[in-house]
Amino acid sequence: MSETEAVFEIAKKYLTHVKRSGPENIMATCPFHEMGHKVTTTFTMSLTKGLFFCFSCEAKGTLPMFLRDVGMPRAVVEHRYNTLIEALARHRDPEPNALKPGPGIFSTDPLPEGLLGIFDMCPKALLEEGFTEEILASFDVGYDERHQRITYPLRDLAGKLIGISGRTIYEDVHPKYKVYDKELMAWGLPERKLAKGSILWNAHAVYPAVYFKSQPTLVLVEGYKACMWLVQAGIKNTVALMGSYMTYEQQWMLERLGAPVYIMLDNDQAGRKGRDYIGKTLAKSLPVKVVTYDAPQPSDLGQFAVREALEGALEYHCWSIEKMKEASHGVW
Repeated sequence: MSETEAVFEIAKKYLTHVKRSGPENIMATCPFHEMGHKVTTTFTMSLTKGLFFCFSCEAKGTLPMFLRDVGMPRAVVEHRYNTLIEALARHRDPEPNALKPGPGIFSTDPLPEGLLGIFDMCPKALLEEGFTEEILASFDVGYDERHQRITYPLRDLAGKLIGISGRTIYEDVHPKYKVYDKELMAWGLPERKLAKGSILWNAHAVYPAVYFKSQPTLVLVEGYKACMWLVQAGIKNTVALMGSYMTYEQQWMLERLGAPVYIMLDNDQAGRKGRDYIGKTLAKSLPVKVVTYDAPQPSDLGQFAVREALEGALEYHCWSIEKMKEASHGVW
């Protein structure tokens, strides 16, 4: 049985009113919002990528996420799905000088999902900053009592949990953010080395929406909080670099997603430097716009101001010209 046929058989087992939509996709009734009295087919799934998306309720994710959410055992197809998505990454007929995926993008050594249950306390500090419990729960953000850190799960492009990042609650503790390595040993797991630059945070959730929508856009920010803040403001296709620098692996993922990119990094020296490099680099392969705003970080803006800033974004080359004009007059 081919990988495409395997995904199709899984879809027929767990979905209703399944029908083909071209050679690579299927349509079905959405299992997340339809209550059985309607027969609508707003739910679509890619048989070659295992991605799903509902055009009505906007549920989205990867095949393992789908099986988890509908309460089915992921182990039934996880090996086949991993083989499928990794094979797809290797055989995309890239451009001669195109970047190739790096380690960590499709991890073969995930952490147990149950690990997140240890961090199921809601971080009150983020509630005080204006985040809702719903948005924190949707991102699986928690609190690590043992190390006194707010925890953010790190997932690869297929949605598998491959790491934990913790932010200290104390101002005098450094580093402020830390990707757990030896900390994992506290729960009986081996020490793990993971480069945060191999991950584009929230890309596993954005990928399905970008794949199935005809005119998607993607907002690129620096950190977890900025990403969650924009999603809470309704800008769902937001991903984070986890820093101001874009690695080759992250560039590969952005080019793979293929959507127009809005760059909205922090308004500090590192953010401006990263914005300049990322804009120049991505504009060679993708439509790019630069978002300017009057605040230190995106999470300092109100919801209306977030949308206003995005609406006023300039196409990269126009922004570059404006920047040079301002610099010549000593403004920049």
